[in-house]
Formats: sequence, C-alpha cells, structure tokens
Amino acid sequence: MTTKSETMADSVSAFAALWFKYLDQHAPAGQVVDCLATDGLEMVFPERTLRSIDDFRDWYATVCRAYTDETHVVEEVTPSMAGDDINVDVVVVWRATQTSDGSRIAMRARQRWVLRRTHTEMGLAIAEYRVDELTSL
Repeated sequence: MTTKSETMADSVSAFAALWFKYLDQHAPAGQVVDCLATDGLEMVFPERTLRSIDDFRDWYATVCRAYTDETHVVEEVTPSMAGDDINVDVVVVWRATQTSDGSRIAMRARQRWVLRRTHTEMGLAIAEYRVDELTSL
C-alpha cells in the first residue's frame, strides 16, 4: 500500500525528471513554461533572477543558444510539505558543451524549489527555484 507521503515524493520526483528532460532536449519554450507558476514566479540562477514567464522565455532562449549536448543527472530529490506548497531540495549534475568554444563543462548544482499544486495536467508547478550552490566537477 502506498502512503500519502510516498505518493507526493513519487509525483515530485517524476516532475523533476520531466523538468530536466525538457531542459536536456531544449524542448519548445511553450512546453517548458507549463511547468512554471504564472503568479509569483521567482527563479534565482547565478547569472540572473527571473520573475515572470517572459523573463524565463528570454533566459531559456539564451541558455539554449549557449549550450548543447546538455544532460542533467538527478542525484537527489527531497520533498517536504510546507502548508499548501511543497519544498524540494534538489541535487543535479549538469554537463553541457559551450557553443562559444566547444568546451565541456560539468557542475553539481544544489537547488531549492517551491512547488504548488495545480489543476493542470502536470499537477505541479515551480513557484520558486533557487540555485544555492554550483560546484565544478
């Protein structure tokens, strides 16, 4: 029998896997933004803070031009309930080729997300996304 917390953990892990799959594939922006909350969005990356879907679309287009052959390997997804939201600690290894010079990079990112439940097909949306630590491998 599956408990409520196992179901939530499974849903969050599946959502994280889908998010990183979209990033790896450079999925169309319209598909990726379906993973984002439209109200109160805040995404903090080392290079920029995003506060709207338009900010995300601009950032995403820049990243898709700057990197190819991206892979994200999820090492950890740890969700916990916080009222109606779900706090998630994520550790992911990101590898990519920089289009500017063809060099390969590899980084481990420690992230914190806040997910909200939605009535969309996805069921969850990223409201907050923070890259807390980025370490070269």
